[in-house]
Amino acid sequence: MSYIYALSAAGAGIAVMEHSVKELGQAFSGAPTNIEDGSMVFFNPGAMSHVQGKLVSFAGYVAVPSARFHDSGSHLNPLVGGAQLQGGSGGDSPHVVLIPNFYYVQKLSERIAVGLGVNIPFGMESSYHADWKGRYQAIDSELATVNFNPAVSLKVTEVLSIGAGLDVQYLKSRLTNAIDFGTVCLQALGPMACAGQGLLPQAADGHVSLKGDSVGFGYNVGIFYTPDENTRFGVSYRSKVHHDIRGNANFSVPDNAAVLTRGGNAFVDTGASTSVTLPDNVMFGFYRRLNVSWAISADAMWTRWEHIQQLRTKFSSSQPDDVQNLQWKNTWRYAFGVSYSPPILNKLVVRTGFAFDESPVPGSRVRSPRIPDNDRYWLTAGLSYAIFRNINLHAAYAHLFINDASINRTGSTGDQLIGKFSEHINIVGLQLDWRF
Repeated sequence: MSYIYALSAAGAGIAVMEHSVKELGQAFSGAPTNIEDGSMVFFNPGAMSHVQGKLVSFAGYVAVPSARFHDSGSHLNPLVGGAQLQGGSGGDSPHVVLIPNFYYVQKLSERIAVGLGVNIPFGMESSYHADWKGRYQAIDSELATVNFNPAVSLKVTEVLSIGAGLDVQYLKSRLTNAIDFGTVCLQALGPMACAGQGLLPQAADGHVSLKGDSVGFGYNVGIFYTPDENTRFGVSYRSKVHHDIRGNANFSVPDNAAVLTRGGNAFVDTGASTSVTLPDNVMFGFYRRLNVSWAISADAMWTRWEHIQQLRTKFSSSQPDDVQNLQWKNTWRYAFGVSYSPPILNKLVVRTGFAFDESPVPGSRVRSPRIPDNDRYWLTAGLSYAIFRNINLHAAYAHLFINDASINRTGSTGDQLIGKFSEHINIVGLQLDWRF
């Protein structure tokens, strides 16, 4: 019953990478060295001083993730008989996910520029069938973070620029799962008291819904270096953002299980809270124009997921804390991209890219069905077209290949979900840049 969520829209863990359609076309390999669209506000604010006049970027993405569960003997707690968990595979868990972002950059002087970015750095949405085998661990999971990022850039010399920004991040969450009141009763009162009430494992399911929100604060800084007009280097850092999530827990309890709510004040509607620290990261990038038609880009990103080791949900009632042990590890993401502009059609640029994205989940015993995450490989393609001299259109497509994610996880009543998830993600994006 913790506030942590399943398969993200695209990035490993619960990260969202979709902050530039132009960069999506080359697997975000040029993100820290990008000066072509407004996403520099987010990826590297030091690059903003290279914008002339004013720049507005609008972008939208459709992510279609797929995650199917394959059971390998999921069962109840052996102390209550260890019977096989009833139900199906949960269906094709995730829904279509829509991801927007917006950026504005304005040059104030020859050396100073300011910008504003509004995007979604973390988020996901997934839903399993209500009667699936893993219903006691996850049914619905939703997370949305909206990040407001004002930033400023200073051109220190003709080849070196620096930048910094403030993050104001709003987080909203919803999570549901079933509760096996039959098993709860056997563990609390014993078989004699439960059998007469029909409180048997998997025969008296209830439900819990957790909702909450929070506002957190962070910052980002960047360095942008251009030793010549064809070469760029970029380094940027985004800080961690801490959230104290406050909300409500709403329980649905079968009539024959009402005895479990009396006296102890458990399984009753109540306030709930949890704390989570969303990770900081560092990006290193390189860009080189080889000639008038060809360019290459590469980047590496390190993310400190170790902030998410354990998530503890506290209830205002006498309900015991719910503890999720995740033990996430720090990860690297590596990307490489190529772009080509045909000499006979210099208004057009085509791109492709490849990336390897490590998962923070260390193994099957701590992999949650809310986050059936594993290492992923990005293969992307995109194009940019100058509709007018000051208006560019970007389109891109990405397919993410994800390694099968095995799971052998024990739930709060001792039920054990055993099997694997087969996953992949398709992403399409469209973006408009307007300079004025």
